[in-house]
Amino acid sequence: MAAVTRSNPVGDGEVIGSQPIYVWEVPVRVTHWLIVISIVVLSVTGLYIHGPFLVPSSPLEASSQMASVRFWHEIFAIVFSLSIAVRFYWGFVGNSFSSWDQIIPHRRDQFFWLREMGKYYSFRRRHPVPYTGHNHLAGLAYTVVSVGMFAQVLTGLLLLGWIMPSGPIHMLFGWGNAVPGGIQFVRFLHNLLTFLFLAFAIHHVYSAILVDIEERIGVMSSMFSGYKNIRTEQTVEALGLVGDAPEERARTEGKGNGAGA
Repeated sequence: MAAVTRSNPVGDGEVIGSQPIYVWEVPVRVTHWLIVISIVVLSVTGLYIHGPFLVPSSPLEASSQMASVRFWHEIFAIVFSLSIAVRFYWGFVGNSFSSWDQIIPHRRDQFFWLREMGKYYSFRRRHPVPYTGHNHLAGLAYTVVSVGMFAQVLTGLLLLGWIMPSGPIHMLFGWGNAVPGGIQFVRFLHNLLTFLFLAFAIHHVYSAILVDIEERIGVMSSMFSGYKNIRTEQTVEALGLVGDAPEERARTEGKGNGAGA
């Protein structure tokens, strides 16, 4: 296919004919790292709240220790929630790479390239799809994870509303026991989502490093600098394979240039 034409890597890791493209804006990068830090802190503190793994010297110290852990859990829960809210908002006002229209697969061409990326991960395609921003398989994963993050915030608020005897949090989120399965199911879902996020984080880091090595365009460094070094004329966007019957166009052009999937 024309869309898999490769950039030519050279010895120092740069790409011949590449240029820096500003892909990830500041709000995207900042919220990304705040969410990463929050997940780490929330996972550790949440596991401690679920089953304390530090041995205090006295009941008083145990109570103080648990109060401190709960405090930091709630602080980073706020950071986590605000970061998600900002990133959600930026999906409507940010550049095209951070747009929900780009991230959430909903068009025919997007599902086509999603399948092509699936072929890459299942060893049926030699190279990843050369998208400038998120490829659509990653977009689907981020969509599911985003729904999970909203569910995590909601279940956390339900647990907080359940333990608080009064106040606005209890008034708004004190209905956890009304959920099918009761508050224990809410707690189970909250814990389950934590482990799913940790599993996704492992895969996310692995995939980012893999594609960074494969493409050599600065996937990892772009989440610090915002820039990727790519040959824009070789992305599926620039090749005109977005929006119009990509199966037929890709097959036709693939036969013409001999590039395989």
